[in-house]
Amino acid sequence: MLSITFSAAILLFLLYIAREIRAYYNLKQFGGPWIVGFSRIWLYRSIMSGRMNIHFTELNDKYGSTARSGPNHLMTCDPALIRRMNAVRSSYTRSEWYKGLRLHPTRDNITSYRDEATHMQLRNQMALGYSGKENLFLEQDIDKRLLQLIDLMKSKYTSSSTEYRPFCLARLTTFFTLDVISTVAFGRAFGFLERDEDHFDYINQLNKFLPAVMLFGSYPELQSVMRLPFMQALAPKATDAVGLGKVMGFAKEVVAERFGAKPIVRKDMLGSFLAHGLSQEQLESETLTQITAGSDSSSTAIRMTIFLITTSPQIYTKLMAELDDALNAGKFTRPIMTDAESRQLPYLQACIKEGLRMYPPVTGLLAKQSPPEGDWVDGKFIPGGVQIGWNSWGLMRRKDVFGNDPEVFRPERWFAAEDEEQETAAKRIENMEGVQGMVFGYGRFGCLGKNVAVMELDKAVAELLLRFNFQIANPEKPFESTCIGFFLMQKMIFRLEERTTTATSQDDGARDVLALDDISY
Repeated sequence: MLSITFSAAILLFLLYIAREIRAYYNLKQFGGPWIVGFSRIWLYRSIMSGRMNIHFTELNDKYGSTARSGPNHLMTCDPALIRRMNAVRSSYTRSEWYKGLRLHPTRDNITSYRDEATHMQLRNQMALGYSGKENLFLEQDIDKRLLQLIDLMKSKYTSSSTEYRPFCLARLTTFFTLDVISTVAFGRAFGFLERDEDHFDYINQLNKFLPAVMLFGSYPELQSVMRLPFMQALAPKATDAVGLGKVMGFAKEVVAERFGAKPIVRKDMLGSFLAHGLSQEQLESETLTQITAGSDSSSTAIRMTIFLITTSPQIYTKLMAELDDALNAGKFTRPIMTDAESRQLPYLQACIKEGLRMYPPVTGLLAKQSPPEGDWVDGKFIPGGVQIGWNSWGLMRRKDVFGNDPEVFRPERWFAAEDEEQETAAKRIENMEGVQGMVFGYGRFGCLGKNVAVMELDKAVAELLLRFNFQIANPEKPFESTCIGFFLMQKMIFRLEERTTTATSQDDGARDVLALDDISY
């Protein structure tokens, strides 16, 4: 009996070795560190380093646009491959990585479903709510929260010649986007701006939660462990006083208000989802996803665009001339410009495009799985079932797309150069826009919340720069940042002063507060 057991163990060991050797040779034609052919430890260390964007880009710079990052994993910054994987009729599917995005402990959401039919059905049910076509208050909701942010900055964080009031842009933009997404989604703000504090302990908890999400994506086998009863007991709950559980409780409460004997009826995002057939349980799970994914990516885009502009004197001067000229010419609605008005400002839009390019808000793998029949890239065969991660940071730094200085914040790249032929410039800019637009995903996996994010960005960047002068407090170390799927930033301290221009003289603080109260539904 002992010999039979020993023989079985030897057989299993040999089968394991054979599987590993086969996996190694399946992707041997793709370059990468020697260890990735046998282990996911390089991938794990890169993700947990807090500098995953840099490690992924160094991998592609050294080993090619599509390189090996694990035994059955590739990393790509090839726009053609990304388009092919994400195309509407592509035979690629979501990999096991997406299962790690199941934020609710018992229910999947639109980002964690792997079944293509279920995913597409949910997208179709939710698309109109995200687009704003069935949300009558989308722009008003954003205006309301932006005015609240401006009022807070004026009353509490504006310095003078005799008083210095440090202002953390990272903290306040996070509060702003959290209150925007909760207002836009279901008509009630979390209250971060009103309290000027993280009463959910959201930021601290997110710093702990995101590494776990990335770990479960890279090691899908751990996901089954997390579903065990004793692990479920440790998961966030709607009754928790802080963190993700607190957000779950908030979502559960506002969703419940739309059901029952006297349901609240409102033409907002939640109302649209409900009208298109989402159940109460689905709504709870989806609103949780909206909050976590929609707020952190938008806050990164806003803060980094403002940071890059205000620490680049020549760019700042040129942009402020455009904004002031438009304001003095009466081209802006007051107290808050419309999204349509901000899109008519070419240099502002170039700065926003460049900010998104420099700091693509989402750097997670977003790994797709190659079809059973495999695929070819650059003359190399990819077997079926291979996970291919997306290096967004490297994609936005391709010299063949963005020029020889992709590490430089330079909005001028979005215009024709003086000595450039018009047709050549048009093709170059069109190509850049196609690749840069991928910061919001592509094809059937494109970001549903793009419309909301762009509107927040257009309005917030322009209005905050019109109203305040920003001076970075510590140029040697302007902020602390950890990149782990999203950018977790803190200590981005500025000295603020109100701008004494037409912008402020036409629109004082009292008017801000009045306008805030006047926006109604």
